[in-house]
Amino acid sequence: MSAPLELRNSVTGKIFPAIGPLLIGAIAGFGALRGLAAGADGGHVLVIALVALGCLGLGYVIARGAFDRSVQVTLDSQGFRDARAGDVLVPWAMVKSVHLTSGKGAAMLNFELTREPPDEIKYAPANALDRMLPFGKNIVHMEVSSLDVRGQDMVEAIKTFAPHVVVRR
Repeated sequence: MSAPLELRNSVTGKIFPAIGPLLIGAIAGFGALRGLAAGADGGHVLVIALVALGCLGLGYVIARGAFDRSVQVTLDSQGFRDARAGDVLVPWAMVKSVHLTSGKGAAMLNFELTREPPDEIKYAPANALDRMLPFGKNIVHMEVSSLDVRGQDMVEAIKTFAPHVVVRR
């Protein structure tokens, strides 16, 4: 029996995506201040200031995950558990296949289940759209690009914990 694989947030997987909104927010904030100094119309300056605050807030929300060192995903001999999506154990007996998709810096594990997942997982943000579509009822998506282990390493761990699960390419 192998030790459980506990995955946490990757610092770089959270900080790098936050750079864009923080940079845009800083530029928009600077533009709002310049507009105020130049005597621009207050309505336009307000809109730019709101955009700046929104971008800075989004960047903050994304970046704060880099400092959350709690376990996000657990893979063990019983099944998998994703704290970001309901924190419910999905037993390996319920998993038919797994597929790693990746591209442009993002990676996602798609688990095909033998039946519908528990409600806590179904309505997690990554899975909510599939619940509305007729062909996605038994699929659970797990975003893995922001975790501290590569997706391929997770697939290898799944092969160890659940040899019956088909790995689709």
